[in-house]
Amino acid sequence: MDLEIRTRREMAKSDRGEGAVSYIAVIILIAAILGAIAVSGIGQKIANGIGTGIDRVTSTQPKAS
Repeated sequence: MDLEIRTRREMAKSDRGEGAVSYIAVIILIAAILGAIAVSGIGQKIANGIGTGIDRVTSTQPKAS
């Protein structure tokens, strides 16, 4: 029984989740991706596409066939 308690305590100590370094790495990765999108000019195309999609959904005029 003593062995079982010790094992549970050791498991509780070792499982503490992600560290700060992992979170910082993810933030840097996201910043790099957003920076590449901003520099490449594709960001404006994406924004225009989203705007066009929203206009189509919210438009009260029937679509021309």
